Amino acid sequence: MKLLTRLLIGLVVLVVLAIGAGGILLGLVFDPNDYRGEIEQAARDQAGLDLKINGDIDWSVFPWLGLAVNEIDLRYTDKPELAQLQQAQVSVKLMPLLSGNVEMSSVQVNGLKLNLIASEQGNNWTGPETAAGTEEPAQQESSSGESNASFLKSLSIEEIVLSDAQVIYSDETAGTRVEVSGLNLTTGQLMPNQPIPLELSAEIKQFQNNAETLSLSTSLTANALLDLASQRYQLSDIVATTGIAGLTPGEPLELNIEADVDANLAEQLAKLDLQKLALANLNASAQVSVEQFESPVIKGALKVDEFNLKQLLETLGQSAPETADADALTRIGLSATLAGTRDTLALNPLTINVDDSSFNGNAAVDLNTLGQAVTLKGESFNADRYLPPASEGSASAAGEGSSPANSERWSKEEIIPIEPLQALNLNASFDLGKLTISGIVANNVGLTLSAHNSVVELSRINADMYSGAIRSSAKLDASKKPLKINISEKISGIQIGELLTDLSDSAPLTGTFSSDALLSAQGQSMHSIINSLSGMLNIKASDGVIEGISMAQTLCQGINNVASLGVNTQQVDQSTPFADMGGSFNITNGVVSNKDLTANLDALTLGGSGNVDLPQALIDYRLGLTIKSNLFNETCSINNRLEGVEFPVNCKGSFDTDPAQMCRPDASAFTNLIKAEAQKRVEEKVGGKLEEQKSKIEEKLGEKLGDEGAKSLLKGLFGN
Repeated sequence: MKLLTRLLIGLVVLVVLAIGAGGILLGLVFDPNDYRGEIEQAARDQAGLDLKINGDIDWSVFPWLGLAVNEIDLRYTDKPELAQLQQAQVSVKLMPLLSGNVEMSSVQVNGLKLNLIASEQGNNWTGPETAAGTEEPAQQESSSGESNASFLKSLSIEEIVLSDAQVIYSDETAGTRVEVSGLNLTTGQLMPNQPIPLELSAEIKQFQNNAETLSLSTSLTANALLDLASQRYQLSDIVATTGIAGLTPGEPLELNIEADVDANLAEQLAKLDLQKLALANLNASAQVSVEQFESPVIKGALKVDEFNLKQLLETLGQSAPETADADALTRIGLSATLAGTRDTLALNPLTINVDDSSFNGNAAVDLNTLGQAVTLKGESFNADRYLPPASEGSASAAGEGSSPANSERWSKEEIIPIEPLQALNLNASFDLGKLTISGIVANNVGLTLSAHNSVVELSRINADMYSGAIRSSAKLDASKKPLKINISEKISGIQIGELLTDLSDSAPLTGTFSSDALLSAQGQSMHSIINSLSGMLNIKASDGVIEGISMAQTLCQGINNVASLGVNTQQVDQSTPFADMGGSFNITNGVVSNKDLTANLDALTLGGSGNVDLPQALIDYRLGLTIKSNLFNETCSINNRLEGVEFPVNCKGSFDTDPAQMCRPDASAFTNLIKAEAQKRVEEKVGGKLEEQKSKIEEKLGEKLGDEGAKSLLKGLFGN
């Protein structure tokens, strides 16, 4: 046994000495640089590549079979340079090869530079089309898959090192360029079915027309597990950190990612477990799986932890909106179930939390057209919390200097941006149980929107409020400037008093209000919209009271002043009750015209006509009041002769005029009325005396002439 052992040891020593001596002798006799031209020609013939080996080809035999190639240039014929390489080297341990195992030392690639160019003529990384009949190698590869897998099972590499690599991608058509520099990759020992540690770092810059727009600095660590036999590949314990410069004017942002990736090609299944995605104060997580790669089925879940939106916007260099409630927009969150196919990606169900409000629904995106569809429902939302805070003295400032003579009443600032409207590709439906905005409370709020090809259609703008309902629709055509707006509106049964009380804590007008309108306008500012507003409007109000304006007192005061009737007008109620009121209005370029306003007031009827000039904020209106019964039986009793007579009242002024001062009776009409009444009284008095004299004469003459003769004589004298 001892003799056999010694013989084996001696044999091994002899083999090693022989290989070493042969390797030294081979190295002295054989120089791979002598075959540089053949290597370059083979690359040209087999792949159409122009390969230039500008440096030496070094190699060694024992104890490692090693090869090192220096200074390589690579390109396709008649195309820009594709790649440069300073050095690539690899070595294989000889002794394990005797037993069929491949043990490699480090594979090192240093100074790789890839230059990828895309232009209208094509690109520089694809060569001539593959000739017919080249399918056979692929078939051979498929048929020898088992032997290759068996070979790879025994493969061991100490490490792979990619150092100081650079990749440049240029799209000359779009004028964009992406540069990856300082690309370094280092692995631990590569062995089948064993975790392989990975370390990666790089600098990435994005350019637009040679101007830098974005800069990234990234590093990554992970463990890779390659199960070649079952075609399963895993990246676990991924920890990536990326510094992002260029998005904000301040310090670079830091993006942190922790995740696991598992891909099983044989079962056509890939999974992503994103445990952490953190940017500023935003933290998200997701679990996504993709099945059936040819016709993919996507499943998963997404969650965004509650975050402060104002703080995030400030971190991103954006101005955070000022809100009436300082705590508004400070608690935003999202959760959803993910599902999709090759063509569509959906979040269903979807939950969005905005402070104390929650919205549930779904969202989807068409991956072919990038069209979106969103459906959301919520219980309650107080929009007043999110409006700009009221500044001190804003109430007084609103009334002072707002006359057109002092400044522009309607702002020319564009409040409707046209470019975002043109870009919209959206179908949306929104429903809310209760909405509070500007003090107005609306229930069962509904909105349906369709936006395609620069046209936005709001087919449903609904709300139930103050015992009534609003049913409206609108269309915005942004296909070209100016923006065109069309509105169809129907309001029914709104209690005016309740509405005004919520708006201003007082109700100068009460009653039930209804209206319908067809309106059009154009422009993006309030000034443009008001000045171009046109269409028609019908209104109706019933069972109400106008407080602060007493039509009865105005009428009674006018009669009293002219006729000195001694009426105590202070006892008249300072309000105007009405049974119904309505009219139709035509609107042309912001001027509202009306000719048929009617109202049945308490003991009065009212008719009116005139204009309201919205651009100039002026009112020029004439009202006609007609007494239809004894006006005020106790406090303002007037002559029954005034019943059925119209008393005109002129309402003229600006929107800032006190309503009590705006409407005044037409004094000349009252004067003419009293003159006519006085004339009637004179005629009645004189006429009465004539009739009395006529009767006496008839009686006396009748005695002498007879009745018929007397009548004929008087008829000739008085004409009747």
